[in-house]
Amino acid sequence: MRICGAHRIHAARVALCCAALAPLPATADSAAWSRHMQDGITAHGEGDYAAAARALEAALEHAREFGDRDRRLADTANNLAAVYRAQGRYAQAEPLYRQSLAVYERALGPKHATLGAARNNLAVALELQGRYAEAEPLYRRSLAISERALGKMHPNVAAALINLARLYTTLGRHAAAEPLAQRGLAIAERSLGDSHPGTAAALAYLARLRLAQGRVAEAAKLAERSLAIYESRLGAGHTHTALALQALGEIRRAQARFAQAEALYRRALGIRERAFGGDHPEAVASRVALFALYRSQGRRAEADALLE
Repeated sequence: MRICGAHRIHAARVALCCAALAPLPATADSAAWSRHMQDGITAHGEGDYAAAARALEAALEHAREFGDRDRRLADTANNLAAVYRAQGRYAQAEPLYRQSLAVYERALGPKHATLGAARNNLAVALELQGRYAEAEPLYRRSLAISERALGKMHPNVAAALINLARLYTTLGRHAAAEPLAQRGLAIAERSLGDSHPGTAAALAYLARLRLAQGRVAEAAKLAERSLAIYESRLGAGHTHTALALQALGEIRRAQARFAQAEALYRRALGIRERAFGGDHPEAVASRVALFALYRSQGRRAEADALLE
């Protein structure tokens, strides 16, 4: 998830750009702000979201002193929102993304590339709350700004396309999702390379669409490729790897390969619980998938144990 101006491909949910936070201007009167921001960056990179939130909350207090047209305020609000989003605190992330968007627009103008990323981030927060009708126009506007400001082959354009395709898949609008997902993957492969995590994210979401379309064999190949990239580039225990594990688990279940589905779900659950805690929405999603699998097999005791 990119903090500070990123596009995110998310399923329960993932990011095409999972980036670093904003650059830090080194001015004498912003020393405390810079220190807290850097602490937040470091903690976020280490996966210590509680520490990142504390540091960025402190940074936001300093950033408010810079005024409501200062980009440092927008960067700080955006970065803190991204940490809240990682923690599953979507309702708390939303007003920070709105504040960030407003300040970026005042500071940079409505056509700046950063406005595309800012609209994307707000759309993700809304989508994660199930507010799809509000998210769609933001994704569309994000795509238009990014294409105009960055060119049609930029990775941010790929991310915007995939995010919109994912939303349409969720809504059952598969015909609308298809060309967006295909184009997003093509741009990611060309601009990022075949083995980049951003390409893995695009593959994972195209796999999801293929599964929804009933094209299970194609979905499996896409998800297997996505998982291989994540494991190679990010490691077997990364939270983005968990996304691919979960997606492949769903496909294996559709293929009636239940033992493989169970193993994939359990791996995803373990990663998410270690990274986020058991109450995080992504950990809950993995437990729900395991619960449904066990119930479908008549394994009621094991299913019920997941709810304890």
